[in-house]
Amino acid sequence: MNALGLFTIEVALCFGISATVILLIKPLLQDVLIDICGTNKRAAFWVMFTQLMLIIAPLLFVIYFATTETPTEINLAETMKNTLFRSLLGNFIALAIIGQMIWKSINGTHAKTNADSEKHPIEEVQIK
Repeated sequence: MNALGLFTIEVALCFGISATVILLIKPLLQDVLIDICGTNKRAAFWVMFTQLMLIIAPLLFVIYFATTETPTEINLAETMKNTLFRSLLGNFIALAIIGQMIWKSINGTHAKTNADSEKHPIEEVQIK
């Protein structure tokens, strides 16, 4: 196997893992983001952004650390193991950052809602 063929396999493996993660998370993410963002268009933007990040982040790891050895020195099993690790690491980092941002949004929304619901009706009347 030549270096180009190996690189193609590494990139394809990375895309396959990212596509699987996207297929699993997209339906649930869409619902959560509609609740947070308030409109379908805003939610659609953030869903697309998330999908792109789940493709780009792992791909950056895979491309940057791709095997550049001469074809006679390639260990296919080791290369696939490393590619799998880098792809999963990239997805993990992207999901961790996205999850943290969504968690902050949810907590901020619930904190605001709870603070509004804890107001005493007399206080609301006095403010008006």
